[in-house]
Amino acid sequence: MKIAGITRIRNEEAIIQETLDHFGSFCDAIYVYDDCSTDRTVEICTKHPKVKGIVQGKVWDEDRKRAEWQTRQAVLELAKKDNPGWILYFDADERIDWNFEGYEQYDGVVMKLFDYYITDMDAYGKYTERELLGCEYREILMMFRNTPEVKYHIPDQRMATLKDDAKLLHAGYVKHYGKAISIEEWEKTCEYYANHFPEPYKSKWEARKGKAIHTVSDFGRPLIRWHEKEARGILLTE
Repeated sequence: MKIAGITRIRNEEAIIQETLDHFGSFCDAIYVYDDCSTDRTVEICTKHPKVKGIVQGKVWDEDRKRAEWQTRQAVLELAKKDNPGWILYFDADERIDWNFEGYEQYDGVVMKLFDYYITDMDAYGKYTERELLGCEYREILMMFRNTPEVKYHIPDQRMATLKDDAKLLHAGYVKHYGKAISIEEWEKTCEYYANHFPEPYKSKWEARKGKAIHTVSDFGRPLIRWHEKEARGILLTE
């Protein structure tokens, strides 16, 4: 097996089929941690031909910073049992734009992640057809070589820890639709972070309630189109 996709999800029935189809187009297998979903998420994952294993969480951990790394470590350990050469971590609301070239000589691939937003002109359209995104991007480790050192072990950890001398390739992009699925999902996200996370997440997302439709990014900058990302992109370091 060359590339194994891993993901941690909860209540994603509205988008998980498209997510698995997307990542299944370049992953040889996908492994899922379901964090106590109460909808059809697990059923959809079970039926997908690329999903080779599912860890079903039985108890909702109120300590979300702890859960962030423990759930990811659990699905990482499941994927490692099949000894893939590479592992790609993704969230359900992400899509990759990359040609998968030239990574074999590296230990990890860092991509630029941009947030899409809901605007007046597309408020009720499909999320993948959103036209505007924030000019801000984060550099995020998306794919990494399967080595014994790879692990999740730090509170609130999204990016895996690699070996100390890991060589990283900076290439590719991530379209993040977490703020752009729908107005309803925006409000659910606000509630989730406001109710389950400590500061600074709690206050930040509490203040975002009722503000799904954007004219500027959440960082107060003008929105841009995808083809403008390199010319106008700004790295977020906060």
